[in-house]
Amino acid sequence: MKLSDLIPITYTQPNFEMEWMEAMRYPEFVEMGKDGWIAIASKGYTTSYKAIKNVLGNVDLEFDTLEQPKKERFLKAIKTHTIETPLVVKFSDTDYDLIAGNTRLSGLVKYGYNPKLWVVDLSK
Repeated sequence: MKLSDLIPITYTQPNFEMEWMEAMRYPEFVEMGKDGWIAIASKGYTTSYKAIKNVLGNVDLEFDTLEQPKKERFLKAIKTHTIETPLVVKFSDTDYDLIAGNTRLSGLVKYGYNPKLWVVDLSK
């Protein structure tokens, strides 16, 4: 039996203010500035990991090799049954990139979940 069969997860909306530092890795977001980032990110939507996993870049699913403090925060959060939704950017139907939440995504996949992902759509 997988952990996902035992513990249902509630997802919270990403903290767009806090994720600005991660978003600044992308020139598109830097160009629009923090207020523009928050505006476009807050209009996002959710999808499942399995729906886009074959076109999602910037992901490291090797949970055991990730930073210990981040793994500990994830394990603490999963015990509360509440996880902040990992954040991805959609450039096109065949090109997505993980912006923030790699440890959360990796941990959820490791424990048998099909995580929800928050999509910031730049494909338009």
